[in-house]
Parts: sequence; C-alpha cells; structure tokens
Amino acid sequence: MINHWPGRWISLLAVCLVFALSLPVAAQDAPSEIPPTLVEQMMGLEAATIALRGLQPTFEIDRAFPTRADTIAYLEDLFSRELPQDQLDRSEDFYVVLNLLPADIDLGQVYLDLLSSQVAGFYDTDTQTMNVIPMMGDDPGGKLSLLEQTIYVHEYTHALQDMNFDLDSLRTDDISNNRPDQSLAITALIEGDATAVMQVYLQEAASSNPLAALSMLAESAAAGALLPPAGIPDILTRELLLPYEEGLNFVLGVWNDGGWEAIDAAFVNLPTTTEQILHPEKYLAGEGAIPVDLSALDPGEGWAPVWDTTLGEFYLLEHVASLAEFRTAAVRATTGWGGDSFRVWRNGDQLASVLEIVFDTPEDTAEFVEVYGEATEAFAPECAAYLNGVLCAVERDGAVRIVAAPDAGMAASLLG
Repeated sequence: MINHWPGRWISLLAVCLVFALSLPVAAQDAPSEIPPTLVEQMMGLEAATIALRGLQPTFEIDRAFPTRADTIAYLEDLFSRELPQDQLDRSEDFYVVLNLLPADIDLGQVYLDLLSSQVAGFYDTDTQTMNVIPMMGDDPGGKLSLLEQTIYVHEYTHALQDMNFDLDSLRTDDISNNRPDQSLAITALIEGDATAVMQVYLQEAASSNPLAALSMLAESAAAGALLPPAGIPDILTRELLLPYEEGLNFVLGVWNDGGWEAIDAAFVNLPTTTEQILHPEKYLAGEGAIPVDLSALDPGEGWAPVWDTTLGEFYLLEHVASLAEFRTAAVRATTGWGGDSFRVWRNGDQLASVLEIVFDTPEDTAEFVEVYGEATEAFAPECAAYLNGVLCAVERDGAVRIVAAPDAGMAASLLG
C-alpha cells in the first residue's frame, strides 16, 4: 500500500475538509529544461494509464516539481489558515463521543503529523497540475523509479477522472459538512479506481521485470512511504486506508459486474454509504440506507446541536470495535446495518448523543444486541459507565437506540 495525499484530504477531517477544501500547492517552478528522458517517460505513463483505464483525456495537464519541504510547508500553512478551531472541535466531538479518540486529543497536530509524513505526489483539481514529488531527495532526475511510476499512474488516473467526471462536482459542502459516511464512500470510489489502475500497472511492470517489485519495496521502506507514522490513532489510520483498500475491493466488485463501463457509471450513480463500499453487492442491488428520523429529540436548554447525520456501517463498526473484546465480533454485529440517525449535542464541556439504528433483518438486530450488550452491559433496564457519564441502550420495534449522556436522568429522557 503506497500512501500519498491527493489534491484533497481523505479522512474525517472529512467532516471539515474532504470534498470541501482544495489544496493547490504553490509548487516551485518546473526545471527550465526537464530531461527529455523524464518527459518521454511521463508521457509514456500517461499513455499507459489511458490504455489501462479506458478514459480519454479532454485537456492538457501541467506538471510541477515541488520539493517535499516546500509542499509540506505550504500545506501546513493552508491547514492552519483554512481549518477554524470550531471545525476541529466539531470533528473531535464526533470521534470522542463514539469512544474513538481521547477527549484531550489535539486533532489538528495529529493531522499535521500525518500530513508531513504522507505526501508523495498528487493531482490538483484546481490547477489541473500533476505534482511530481521525488521519493528520495528533491531532484526528479532523468527517470522515475518504479515506486514513483506507480504513484504517477495513480495520480494521472485522478486527472482522467477529473476530465471525464469533474471531481469537484462530486464534492459538495452538504456532503463534507454533514455526511461523513457518504464522503468516505465517494472517496473510496475515487481512490479505489485509481488504486486498481495502479495495481494493474504494477503487475505488468513486475511481470516484465520480477526484480523491480523488490526494488520498489526497498525504496518504499527507505522513504517511509508504506505506512502511516507511529502513534497515529487507529481510527485515523483505518479512515486513511479504507478508500484505498476497501475502495479497491469495491471497484473490483463493480468491475466484475460490468467492467470499466460499470465503474464509469458509478461516478454518475455514486455510492451513498460505506455499507455499499464494504459490501459491493449492496451497491449493485441499489440498496441504500433506511431513513431514520430523530429530529424531534431535544436534550433541553443549554444544549447546542453539533451533529445531525448518518453514522454509517464503517463508523458504527469502529465504535463497536472500540468496546468489544474482539474486532471480529464487531464486524459480525454491524454487517447487517440498514440505516441510522446520529445526533450529538454539546453543553459547555459536556457531550450527549443519540444513535438509532435499524437493521436488515430481525436476526441482524438480535446479533447486534447480543454483541453490543456483552461489550457494554448497557441495555435497559441497566446503564453502564461511559466516558464521563453513562451509556444506555434499548431495543424497540426492531430498532436499537443508544444514548450517551452525562447522567442517567438525561439518558432516560433521550431513550424515550
């Protein structure tokens, strides 16, 4: 897995940035004379990507060669200017109330640490520029290594996507601000598509030169490009990897059903939930989320709304996994997700949330209740200690409602 930052952010900072904040890099000027061998190689990579993906270019792209240091400095400055603290706080509340991050986390710093380690090249939708960042040093030299070639192929796939499907049109403020689950699903389509093309290119390159793959692994290890840096919380790592790993599986599932034409169609008929990404057959069957309405709930005076959204299967899985003894049990419990509504409120330094989930079948409901009950011991008439308050749950009419609140009285009121 080669991590890189495309022209936009890709994890639940998603709430504030994915599909909303573009990252046009003030790259250094391209060398006055790009070595002919490098120009020829990049043109060859673009031709190979076009042939593999089956999408035709509709405009010329620019190529830039920013240094890694300049790129990181620019992105860090942009991050600090464009991400207000209230949006960071909102993101933190989302993670904290789900037991995914500690309350004292400095999410902004964590993302900066992640950002500084993961830049390896990207296509910028705003400037329609391929930014080529050498893996080792600042001079691209006369030829890209196999690792740099695979990144170029991945990013040029994004350029072809942009030319044919207008990536910015897929990224609406409504999605980025209020629908993190759908944001992640759309990102998984975009990244899964590019990863599939990259993988095919790499397989073909390795088959013609078996030693090339070993050389790429050595280069990746030397450049620190294979994994997120140590100390990054698990939820952020899983968010980072899902669009590439599960996105790839999604794209392969759709491709097996109808080839590249089916993938093209997915950019028009977008996936709407991470359930569809995790289970491509549900996307192919047109199975969306079952509507759940919690709009009538009000925790009372002093409580300000922070979130009113769909949590989705991915974030539900991560929440259950944070409490269950075994992740496999959490996967089993959440696979039958059918739809939900998730609301979060804040009052001073206190948080309260309600999550109501419906499942595909009564058996799926029973399985969730079993696993979640064993993990939390929070089902009525009992409540359990949770964060700085209590966690209470109830199954009613085939739905499960889960409340996190500062005290049992408020929890009982929100349980209904």
